[in-house]
Amino acid sequence: RGGEVDYVPGDDVDYMDVSPRQMVSVATAMIPFLEHDDANRALMGANMMRQAVPLIKSEAPLVGTGMEYRCAVDAGDVLKSEKDGVVQEV
Repeated sequence: RGGEVDYVPGDDVDYMDVSPRQMVSVATAMIPFLEHDDANRALMGANMMRQAVPLIKSEAPLVGTGMEYRCAVDAGDVLKSEKDGVVQEV
């Protein structure tokens, strides 16, 4: 706060481990079973995803990581309705 250092007893500090998803980029976090991939292949896959061309008729992935929703919402390119429903005409 304001550049000041607070000294607190060690008992008042809660340590939190870093989530494995925070250690990698967004593209890398979307690779399923990343921990079982060779590092070079994971790097190539992340670069290919970053350079990918969007599909006209997209489909849901067969295997997901759970990051797809967060990535789509945070990108700001997806419109999200506040109510459930079906779009019948645009």
